[in-house]
Amino acid sequence: MKRWILLAVCVVALATVAVTVQFMGASTGPTTPMYPVGSAGQKASGSKAKAVVEGEHTYHFGTMAQRATGKHLWVVRNEGKDDLILWMLSSTCSCTLAKFKNGEKAVVKPGESTEIALEFETRENNGVYEKGAEIGTNDPDLPQFSLHVKGQVFPAVMVYPTSTASFSTISNDEDDHKSFVAVYSKDKPNLKILKWSSSRPKDVTIDYQPLEPKEAKELGVEKGGFKVTIHAGSNLPLGNFREEVVLTTDHPKQPEVRVSVVGRMTGPVSAVPPSLLMHQVNGKTGAQGDLIITVRNGRETKMEVEKTPAGVNVEISPINDKKGRYRLSVTVPPGSPAREIEGEIVIKTDHPKADRVTVPVSIWVQNAP
Repeated sequence: MKRWILLAVCVVALATVAVTVQFMGASTGPTTPMYPVGSAGQKASGSKAKAVVEGEHTYHFGTMAQRATGKHLWVVRNEGKDDLILWMLSSTCSCTLAKFKNGEKAVVKPGESTEIALEFETRENNGVYEKGAEIGTNDPDLPQFSLHVKGQVFPAVMVYPTSTASFSTISNDEDDHKSFVAVYSKDKPNLKILKWSSSRPKDVTIDYQPLEPKEAKELGVEKGGFKVTIHAGSNLPLGNFREEVVLTTDHPKQPEVRVSVVGRMTGPVSAVPPSLLMHQVNGKTGAQGDLIITVRNGRETKMEVEKTPAGVNVEISPINDKKGRYRLSVTVPPGSPAREIEGEIVIKTDHPKADRVTVPVSIWVQNAP
């Protein structure tokens, strides 16, 4: 019996030793890192590389023009005992790229350094600009770091207050109406206007002179820039007008500046209401809309329809009992297809101060046959 007890004890002891040896063998063998080397935000296990970025991680470039390309260099030293590996993990957009001397990554020997170039495009951004890139490393204490560029991006040539000169409502009783805009460049203070052109050169013209120091200061410009005066003449057609002035500059990033010239010209001949709106017209039955054309002082005036939008019929006739008043009738014929009719009616007259009158038209035809 004692022999059986001793035998059982020996078996238990041997099993315990075997398990212990097996456990010790497993714990002393090769280990798998908890995180893969180089993953963003995770330590590179076992590496003795040490990355040190010289200077600030954000470069403030001040101001730049749109459609320009910038570049800034950062120096990164390896103060560790192993090779330092650097690569780009990500960037804020396709307009920003981190570039290394050896292509897509850099390998820096202990005690040596390398440069990382961050190239960025301003494109059509306007206002505050901030872009950057994330750089990955095999430094266990700095697995990644950010590099940024920050500043202000503006159009190469700016127009203040806007690139539209609005005359609102003006009268052809006056020969000249004026609107003003400032044209300047924040990155090219010696900007020059080489020439200009107009969509209606006889009736929309400009002149310009340098901005006064006070005017430039209010715009945040140290020097340079122009005060541009836009003149709208009395011979513009009556009604709404939209013209354009083009300035040619010596700025390589923006050789042309376009300024829209808009407003409404009134005179001795006017339409009431000033435009024709006909919405939800039944295309099966058609419809008719009328306006009244009035001539100041009841002057009898010859009128002729010169231009109409496609898809409508237009007639003008005097109102017999009212001197100087005419009825403008616009008809959408029955059986018209569903469509939007946008355009203007142009009326030619023999009045010395109103050779043409324009009436905007907006018609929506529905329920087509």
